[in-house]
Amino acid sequence: MTKFDIVIVGGGTAGLYSAYLLSSLGFSTCVIEQKPIEKLYKVTGDAIGKHHVEQHNIDVSNIVENYYRGALVYSPLENIALRVPGEGYALDISGWGRKLLKMATSRGAEILDSTTFIKPIVEGDSVRGVVVKRKDGCVSELKASVVIDASGATGVVRTRLPWTNIPITEPLRPEDASYAYREVVEVKDVPDNRDHIRIYLNQEVAPGGYWWYFPKKDNIVNVGLGIWGKHVKERGLNPADHYRKYILKRRELEGRRVINAGGGIVPTRRPLDTLVWNNIVAVGDAALTVNPIHGGGLGPALLSAKLASETIADAWERGDLSARGLWSYNLKYIEAYGKKQAKLDIFRLALQHMSNDEIQKGLEAGIVTENEVLILSSEGKELSVFDKVKKLLRLRKVPLSLARKLILAFTYMRRIERLYEEYPEDPDKLEEWSRRVRKLYSDYLRALAR
Repeated sequence: MTKFDIVIVGGGTAGLYSAYLLSSLGFSTCVIEQKPIEKLYKVTGDAIGKHHVEQHNIDVSNIVENYYRGALVYSPLENIALRVPGEGYALDISGWGRKLLKMATSRGAEILDSTTFIKPIVEGDSVRGVVVKRKDGCVSELKASVVIDASGATGVVRTRLPWTNIPITEPLRPEDASYAYREVVEVKDVPDNRDHIRIYLNQEVAPGGYWWYFPKKDNIVNVGLGIWGKHVKERGLNPADHYRKYILKRRELEGRRVINAGGGIVPTRRPLDTLVWNNIVAVGDAALTVNPIHGGGLGPALLSAKLASETIADAWERGDLSARGLWSYNLKYIEAYGKKQAKLDIFRLALQHMSNDEIQKGLEAGIVTENEVLILSSEGKELSVFDKVKKLLRLRKVPLSLARKLILAFTYMRRIERLYEEYPEDPDKLEEWSRRVRKLYSDYLRALAR
């Protein structure tokens, strides 16, 4: 048996950044990662907003492969391309993993690569460590005062806890996820506007999701698609099949040479109702912190790692690593991003219930983008929102079916925002709050289906 202050399961962005921050504060920290150390990266779009790396003061100058000035969001007919401003970078994702690894180890964090998590060690109502299988085949216990689940979308630590009535154990359902496939390829020519990422909304090509084309350095691009997990589960759709059927034949991939390919699961929903319990914290994809609209997870992973690390340090000093002692992480995350994430989750469901014709008309009206829907859902009373939509109806001839879905989404976005503003100050009131959240979603989904 080995003892650490902190054991982190998962050597991705959230796990390694947590290790860096906590080791910098003097905690003995160990990261468990099932991949070999030279492959500490995940399948992503390789993009991150400039503000995320600036907020955390991470120097990415030597791993940037392109600079983005915004996104082009294309309608199903591809005759409308909304330009959404926003600075960001295309990263060498392998270099990103190496950078975070170096940051963590330079502060003394221990990395156990090619090591498989087996189960959490639970004593009474607290987590006391993990059982792992090391690269030499030996099974051993790693005891810790705090375990951080940074294992990705499946959340293998938190979902194997025995407390079935605690929301931190909630599994990721297919209907709250996107199943993605992507390739990094070299192509013959990269289209104009290589300083913009391209997002294509098309319910035939990527049902319930979108397909993307992100230029990187030279003639290299990251291209892929995501399909709503509900369709994967109920209709047996496969993102790799859709990629081969719809994307490979496009002119943009002429002369394609595959550099890297792979798939994965992306959580696209609100965050877990609680990111903590007794002696355990969830961060990054394991905490379901990804943006529900575009699936970006690197920025929220950094944010969650920072807030979790600060909370653990404070709780340690107070001598209380219980759910109550760690509870402020929930409050800080909801204020920083969780409330916005929940609102976007409501709109995500509206988008997934739209037809191609409705999406086309919505983009023509300029309202199917994140910034627009956040503005429309936050200003004034319901009547003023209805007046805004009526104006769009007159100007753009938006179908009544789309208007109804938009008004419904704006209404429930405000309701979920108010509910998150009432997030409980302590764990004793979590069950009642979670019940209200579930009812709101149940009512919303029932109304969407009418």
